[in-house]
Amino acid sequence: MVNSGDFREDLWFRLNVFPIMVPPLRERMVDIAALIQHFIDLKVKELKLPSVPSLAPGAIDQLLDYDWPGNVRELQNIIERALIISPQGPLSFVL
Repeated sequence: MVNSGDFREDLWFRLNVFPIMVPPLRERMVDIAALIQHFIDLKVKELKLPSVPSLAPGAIDQLLDYDWPGNVRELQNIIERALIISPQGPLSFVL
């Protein structure tokens, strides 16, 4: 984007001083359970739900078997969608 003029070169050099490499979610499957809980807690507050719903049986296994092409944002969106569809729980996921 710098070469095409779509991104400021000086800003790129400032940001690129200390690169941070974060592997994709599919390479960090051990993080999924903690991220699920984090996003549920976050979205329950945002949506002002009266309680934290439980997960449907096999829901975590379903999420662990998924390849996560959309990465962490996709997981966050899936959690939010499940809470909107079934705010009282149990939460199941559409992948």
